[in-house]
This record gives sequence, C-alpha cells and structure tokens, in this order.
Amino acid sequence: MSKKSETIRYELPNHRIKILFLTIFGLLLFLLYALSKLDEKISLFDFFLILLTIVLGIWLKRFLKKFSKIGFLINELGIFNLDESIICKIENIKKIDVSPYTFKSANGFIIFQKTKGSFKIVPGLYWRAGKRISIGGLISKNESKFLSSTLLEIIKGINQRTQ
Repeated sequence: MSKKSETIRYELPNHRIKILFLTIFGLLLFLLYALSKLDEKISLFDFFLILLTIVLGIWLKRFLKKFSKIGFLINELGIFNLDESIICKIENIKKIDVSPYTFKSANGFIIFQKTKGSFKIVPGLYWRAGKRISIGGLISKNESKFLSSTLLEIIKGINQRTQ
C-alpha cells in the first residue's frame, strides 16, 4: 500500500495469487487422479483425463498471468483497478458495511451502490453483483481495515465540502 498525492494504491501481493493457483491446481489434480482410479483398466476415459489435465494446466497458467498484478487505485473520483478501469465512482457509494455479519468476502467489506452495476469478479480481490461490491478474499484484515477507513474518510471529506 502506498499513498501518493491523494491517490492510494493497493496491490495484492503476488505470493497470495500463486498460493491460490497452486491450491486450485492441486485440488483439480487430485480430482482427476481419483476419477482415473475408479476403474483399474486403462481406458479411453483415462486418456481424456490426461488431455483435460493439460488443458486445465494451460488455463490456470493463463489465469495466473492475467491476475498476477491486481489491486486498487482509490481517490476522490472513485475506486479503480490498477489498469485504471473504473470499479465504482465515489458519488455512487450509498454505504460501506464493515460488519462481520454481512454476506461478503473473507476479511473484507461491502460497498452498497446507489445504482446497479454489471456482474464482475476478480478472484481474491472483489466481486460486483447488482448494487453490491464485496472487497476481500486474499486481502488481510489490516489491509481491509485500511481500505475501508480510507474510503469512509474520502466520503466524509466530500460530504463536508458539499455542505
């Protein structure tokens, strides 16, 4: 996390994405191994599973490459991905809920928007569905508290200037 001239940059540590990748790939390998052991004879199904393992390996490698540099840029205009595509405008935020009893990502918080948005998911970082944006997953509790309190301060500052 870094703070530069009113823009806060949060980049998800690369090792967390690699751990997620290895966990998913390990579970898929175990599933494919268990499926291949259902029948002791080598069959056409086993060759299909080998092909499926290769395809999944290539897909997960692309997944790792695509999501290896993910994070947020937060400023008075809104919340942006690191490629500066908009996630949510500040004026569209209705409420930020940090309660542990809401349906949200692990160690995260929920942003309630005034208008509906399209569905989007960035694994380990956030998901957006309807009027909700859930930030969390691979974000630590301290990082989540920092991000939510920063957003609350920005909203509070904007509200004080408009009054």
